[in-house]
Amino acid sequence: MALVFDRIKSTPGEALLLLTALVTLVYSLNFMFFSACYTTGGEGACFTMLSNGLGGSTADVAYGAGAPETAFNGILMFGIFMSTGLILNEGARGMWKVMLPVLAGLVVASVVIWMFWNDASEASEAPKFLTPIVAITYAAAYLMLRAEDEVDEGLDSISFGIGIKDPVALMGLVIVIATGLFYVFRQIVNPESVIDAVTPGAASDGLLAPTKVTVAFTGALLLTYVLWAAMILTQGARGMWPVAHPALFAFLTITIANYFGFVFGPLREFSEQNEMDAISGPATMLLFLLVYLRLRDEGIEEGMTYQGEPMDSRSFDRFFVMGAIAISAAFMLVEISGL
Repeated sequence: MALVFDRIKSTPGEALLLLTALVTLVYSLNFMFFSACYTTGGEGACFTMLSNGLGGSTADVAYGAGAPETAFNGILMFGIFMSTGLILNEGARGMWKVMLPVLAGLVVASVVIWMFWNDASEASEAPKFLTPIVAITYAAAYLMLRAEDEVDEGLDSISFGIGIKDPVALMGLVIVIATGLFYVFRQIVNPESVIDAVTPGAASDGLLAPTKVTVAFTGALLLTYVLWAAMILTQGARGMWPVAHPALFAFLTITIANYFGFVFGPLREFSEQNEMDAISGPATMLLFLLVYLRLRDEGIEEGMTYQGEPMDSRSFDRFFVMGAIAISAAFMLVEISGL
């Protein structure tokens, strides 16, 4: 018997997915909108949904470190939340193509957060334990969905060739994957290169250089998006809308967040590498959107539904525009309210 979502048949699987969705939503919203306050431990009158345990202790090495990078991680987590919500809404049949890349990202995130954690800091250690718990919960949900919900449907026919015919879409996906792999390996293998490129700003604004764990965590989350793109490239576009949509909305959010960040500030002094990093998110969104539109002829929207009801291209176009408006409104509300 379903708890909330009728299209999920396994009650334990649904409960575990709901728990994953709740945790990723809370952390993503907190990091997206309140990263500066989070990194300073809620110092002063600023608002944060979660505490990092510093309580405004300016002497701690984690105080004011990496608010922009933390916000970016929140947006990547928001995409993972959206993918989980999509499965709950539309059912889990054949959704291995969504879940396995997410699971891979969560497992790598669990590893790097323990590898790079700074034990000299007094910041809350909750993420060290919560990240592996979420990974285990998500893996258990996947196992629970294998029987009644047929989450593994199509996994036995997985291919490793090139499944895309359109040359423009093919080139776009190759660029997206290559760029993503560059960032994944740089963030995880050499986080110091990212840290060294940062010109620190005011600690009270969260503009000190990020810690190694924050940078490596970004790489782990990006891995999911690279694998989603690789899934479309190798398995072909037909019916791949559940893979494409969370990534589209995540990079749309990155683009909107960049705009509001540059308008309202405060900003660090940018190096050339920082400029390249800042533009890579919006560029990826534009390129991936082009890929998505080109792949409509190859059936990427085949079987697309919204709450179980068939959805056509025009309906999704309206949904995408309305999503952009809602996300922009949320960022504007936070900025003008001074939260």
